[in-house]
Amino acid sequence: MADKDAYISALEQKLAELSGIEVDQIKKNQLANAADEARVIGEMAAYVASITVQRAADAQVGLVSPQIAEIYSHINAELSEARGAHVLPPLKYDYNALEPHISGTIMEIHHTKHHQAYINNLKAATDKLIDAEQNNDVNAMNALLPAIKFNGGGHLNHTIFWTNMSPNGGGEPSGSVADAINAEFGSFQAFKDKFSAASVGVKGSGWGWLGYCPKNDKVAVATCQNQDPLQLTHGLVPLLGLDVWEHAYYLQYKNLRADYVKAFFNVIDWSNVNDRYENARKAAGH
Repeated sequence: MADKDAYISALEQKLAELSGIEVDQIKKNQLANAADEARVIGEMAAYVASITVQRAADAQVGLVSPQIAEIYSHINAELSEARGAHVLPPLKYDYNALEPHISGTIMEIHHTKHHQAYINNLKAATDKLIDAEQNNDVNAMNALLPAIKFNGGGHLNHTIFWTNMSPNGGGEPSGSVADAINAEFGSFQAFKDKFSAASVGVKGSGWGWLGYCPKNDKVAVATCQNQDPLQLTHGLVPLLGLDVWEHAYYLQYKNLRADYVKAFFNVIDWSNVNDRYENARKAAGH
């Protein structure tokens, strides 16, 4: 609790410095939203801790949700991490390298605090999942799904997000993903408008995505709430993701999400997006 209060206090101080508005006034202007993720992460940690695994003699058998294995499979495909062996991936650029579009302060807090918190909670949930499996407690396994989905999704989504950006990013895509975007949306500008509108329009917290549909061999724009993984939610392979939780931009853009979305296009690493697209098509047999 003390760590959480200290973190929120630091957010308040930074907001005051950037905006010139006193903390009390900032609070009236939805400061609580800037700490939303810290609150939810804390609640999820408490939820995992509250789950009690029944010993083998008392556990009830049943069907385990296939989504549990799917989440770990997607994480392994992205990070080559075995279940439970999750670590914070290093960035390929300095925290301040994306300035002025995304501030170094935001990047450092986002990477070292928020992303690390997802990893910590995912590892705790995985430890309890293994205990439940050893005791064949299916009820406990399924009860852990929300925590594994939220924290595993947070780990996966942020990992993709970091690689989607580069200090040398921006401009328009080239290569096969550019052809796919033009074929599906008519032009890059039309895609940009649709992606931006979808991302700005996410209600509450979530993500905007460009994904690949293996079945139809097409790209599509989609959104996900909270940390729901794109592939689990829509069946799309993630190519380009934008975090629109307020923690990702509030210190710099305050409540102007549209300005943040516009700035994001200046740091997109289209070579990474193109590589993801080509790998996804190859895996789908196209």
